[in-house]
Amino acid sequence: MTLDSHSCLDGWLQRARAASLALLAMLCCGWAPGVRADALDGQLDVLSAYVVVDNGVYKLMARAAYPLNEDIRAALKDGVALRFDFETVLAKQRRFVPDATVADLVLQRELSWHMVSERYVVRDGERGELGSYGSLDQALQAIGTIDSWPVAVEAQLEPAASYTLKVRASVRRGTLPDTLRLLFWWSDSWRRTSSWYTWPLPR
Repeated sequence: MTLDSHSCLDGWLQRARAASLALLAMLCCGWAPGVRADALDGQLDVLSAYVVVDNGVYKLMARAAYPLNEDIRAALKDGVALRFDFETVLAKQRRFVPDATVADLVLQRELSWHMVSERYVVRDGERGELGSYGSLDQALQAIGTIDSWPVAVEAQLEPAASYTLKVRASVRRGTLPDTLRLLFWWSDSWRRTSSWYTWPLPR
């Protein structure tokens, strides 16, 4: 066996040993990632949604509620990040065929735990860090608050046509520390999506 082969084997054994120790520690603490089928158990709903028109731009205002439980809190503090998607679909209504999608947009946010400051950090996929919060409840409220998000412009809309807007919220596991990647690869329990919230687009 070559020197490079020995190095690769040693590296793999070190990672496997670290993952095993991490799993043992979490089992001793009563938490094993991905084992619970209800890892994201709790409320996941779009509570309200509407649009305001500002100089021909349709801006979405919405509120969503996300799950809050001890599994989520423990996972974040062990280095797991969570990703939150808020999807908006604008569709043109048609009588005899399926509605035509005019726009399909996704607002992405990520939640993680900052070990040094001991705060929950929320990042936006486009704007970077949105803020840090002392409690998980405050962080989830910030993630679920959508203010003045542009979802359509007047030029996209036909004057005589009718349109609907629908939105939904979802949460899934995001980035993982190296010591947990081997433990999570088979788990589907860290993904949930709400029902669609639908209403006619005001003209």
